[in-house]
Amino acid sequence: MSTVLVALIVAGGAAFSAWWNTRQRRRDKKEDWAREDAVAAQAAEAARLLLAENKKVAATAAVTNNKLDIIHTLVNSNMTAAMQAEYDATVREIAMMKEVIALNQAAGREPSPEAIGAIEATQTKINELQAALADRLKQAEVVEQQQQQQQQGAS
Repeated sequence: MSTVLVALIVAGGAAFSAWWNTRQRRRDKKEDWAREDAVAAQAAEAARLLLAENKKVAATAAVTNNKLDIIHTLVNSNMTAAMQAEYDATVREIAMMKEVIALNQAAGREPSPEAIGAIEATQTKINELQAALADRLKQAEVVEQQQQQQQQGAS
């Protein structure tokens, strides 16, 4: 009988041990799931905050880009005005140079090679300024069209 009793005690101990281990595993699993749920909730909150912050940054970037566009337009218009003033002054300068040469020729003096070279260089400068001003006018028209399209897209 002692063998049967020992066998029953051993079997009971094994059954209890199996039951206890299963219970422990279930409790560990529940704790793992609770931790995973907490981490998922934190990740969802972090994603929500990041999205909100990204929207703020995008709005700030849009405002900044609009201000930069305005600054760029102002700088370009000032640069174009300066180029136009230079062009106008250079046209006046070449007119005066030609007038001086004409007066000298009327007085019987031929123009110096330096004067002829200066007129040629000035004419080259005028041509360059004309081309640059024409390019700026085309660029300004393109920018204006883009701005109108952006405004229509924003509306």
